[in-house]
Amino acid sequence: MPFQEQNEEEKLKDFEARIARGEKVEPGDWMPEQYRKNLIRMISQHAHSEIVGQLPEGKWIPYAPGFRRKLTLIAKVQDEAGHGQLLYRAAETSVNHGKR
Repeated sequence: MPFQEQNEEEKLKDFEARIARGEKVEPGDWMPEQYRKNLIRMISQHAHSEIVGQLPEGKWIPYAPGFRRKLTLIAKVQDEAGHGQLLYRAAETSVNHGKR
């Protein structure tokens, strides 16, 4: 039966079977609303952690002993900021797909 024609109970059963098989779930895929909310919450928390994690390291950049160490700290801070941005984007994508 095509997915669009399934009732909510059948969709949930198929979704749980996918999870049990270890398959990936993409933002555009059907998922229970509570699952999507928890997914967005967890992604957002991880993004916040990346952003907040860079703050203490960023404060040490001016005090690093030498140019190479300053560059190393800058690269680490940029890396953490990039992780946070990617995670925020993933959460945003999940939110937008849930509003369809």
